[in-house]
Amino acid sequence: MTGASAMSMFAALLDRSVASIGELAADGRRFDRQAVVQIADVWDNNAFPLFDAALSRPAWLRERRARAALVWMADLGPSRRAWMIEQAAVAGHRLEPLLPPLVHRAGHYRDYQGRVQPGIAPLTATAVASVAKDYDLARAEVRTVRVERAGQELSGYVALAVPRRYATPGERGDAVVQVFLSDVRAVRFDSDDGAGATLAADAAGVEVCVGVQGRLRAASATVGFDDSLWHLSHAGQAADASTPRRRAGRRKPRQFQLSLPPGGAVDAVTVLHQGMLEIRSVRYAQAVGRVSLRELCDTFAGAGDAVLTAAGRPRAARDDALRRLAEGWLTRSPLLAHRIAGRFADDHWVHALVPTSSPRSTVTGQPTQAQVTLADYTAAHAWFGAVRDASAVVNLAVPCDDGTWGLRAVKFQRPARLWLRTAALTAPHAVSYTAGESLSLGDDAFIVTRHEPHPGHGSVHG
Repeated sequence: MTGASAMSMFAALLDRSVASIGELAADGRRFDRQAVVQIADVWDNNAFPLFDAALSRPAWLRERRARAALVWMADLGPSRRAWMIEQAAVAGHRLEPLLPPLVHRAGHYRDYQGRVQPGIAPLTATAVASVAKDYDLARAEVRTVRVERAGQELSGYVALAVPRRYATPGERGDAVVQVFLSDVRAVRFDSDDGAGATLAADAAGVEVCVGVQGRLRAASATVGFDDSLWHLSHAGQAADASTPRRRAGRRKPRQFQLSLPPGGAVDAVTVLHQGMLEIRSVRYAQAVGRVSLRELCDTFAGAGDAVLTAAGRPRAARDDALRRLAEGWLTRSPLLAHRIAGRFADDHWVHALVPTSSPRSTVTGQPTQAQVTLADYTAAHAWFGAVRDASAVVNLAVPCDDGTWGLRAVKFQRPARLWLRTAALTAPHAVSYTAGESLSLGDDAFIVTRHEPHPGHGSVHG
């Protein structure tokens, strides 16, 4: 469809977003948490502009506002722009002609003081050598290791607290080297074996080694730095010469004003916005399983088209149509009705739809099988003068009563040990769980415990 309006493309993007989230969450064993968060985050910022444009009159103003919103949405970066173009194409629209030419920005940037700051760069053999020149990886200590499902693949993240090799003005504490892994092929990690690290990259892929036997191998990776003194490093000084000076207001503000009339329009957009916030809450791994993504996706299926239909009604009927749209969404999602009540006055009609008790998860009872979809371990470390305890968060795909696979999160404070192998993330295993104390899957595919395992239990070193 080549002659579609900007407004219809804007609405179609919402419908594709909801459908995509539903696809990503359809099978807990292939859950893609990061992708779900990224999509929901789009509509945290753009639900109100969608309604604002849809309700604008005359038609030329509606089109101008819709196009301005799409341009602003795409300006967040190349990946956001590419995602929008791809999703619009799936919906049968050509979005790219409505967008300005892509502007490639420098990988590094400057902060408010004009100091050059690191961007995220591919982890190549050259990048590995640069990291080793500025940081003492042999004395690194694991700060965080996270491996999780990304649909059919696995993704990973390793944060290493490292001493600096370059000169600094006084003692400022360690820096953190951050490695983001794509298409992880093999994992072996033991939190008791987390001192010292090496990085490697070649045509076959990348490898992060931690401790004596820990390894994460992946098809590719990027690297970044949490280092307030990075501008003094060898890499930082080299980047300083090629990074443009900071210019205020790099990202243009929206070129339109939000002017939604009170009544049905505000009710409907508030419900949609809250729904996206609920979906986006899975950015916190410990919140996974508390929100029924399937219920919310079923609730908002076709929402973009429904908004256009309601907004297109004659002025006298428009407000009632939008209110009925909001009522329908809340009726289909008791969870959402329960969570949204606080955003409305006590005498608002929404409160009549709020269930008397909090809706329960579809995952009930103690599962006999589970598959790890996320394992996140953070070691104890100093944080702004205080000490943060070690912690571990695990997301599990578990069988539901209806035969599907849902999600559950388990958190451990001050775990004594965690180890993880690839098998835990690729297939279901028999599960043993003692609340707050231990969790294990299969024949040592995964174990986390608040006490030291029995001597000889666990083959992670084998």
